[in-house]
Amino acid sequence: MASPKKPTSWQEMRRALSSKSQNELLNLIRDLYALRPEVKDFMHARFLTSEASLEPYKKIIEVSLYPDVMHGDTIELPRGRKAISDYKKATGDPIGTLDLMVYYVERGTRFTVDYGDIDAWFYESLESMFSQAVKTLQKSDEETVDHFLPRLESIVYRAHNIGWGYYDTISDMLKKAFPE
Repeated sequence: MASPKKPTSWQEMRRALSSKSQNELLNLIRDLYALRPEVKDFMHARFLTSEASLEPYKKIIEVSLYPDVMHGDTIELPRGRKAISDYKKATGDPIGTLDLMVYYVERGTRFTVDYGDIDAWFYESLESMFSQAVKTLQKSDEETVDHFLPRLESIVYRAHNIGWGYYDTISDMLKKAFPE
């Protein structure tokens, strides 16, 4: 019986691509760009970093953490987290990534305020993302702190009546990180 064929390695692909002309490579990139919306979003984020490049990722977070439950949509926390990871990989932009992390927690908190308590897994995901955002903000410059700290404080304020220890956890995190 024949052994399974090894997948093509990056080195082999690199050799194949390096033999192509600039025009052939541009045509390949154009074809990839048109192939899937995710590729288009990735390329926009990588090469045209701006507030607009955050929008497709925010839209994914929006529908993942604040779904249209009236039409049967469900919460998809992993999809929302993946949007943040994809943006970070595409751009390496720490401010945009922080914006998406805070947006993730804002949307999740808003959903539970509007629709009522969820399960522990939901709050654990929000707490984890809140913690990442706080840790990132602690390492940031004053201008970034001034921009994002009020958003984190607003999340804590909105979470006041949420159960599962969510409010206490995020409130304590923020107070420890940014005592007044």
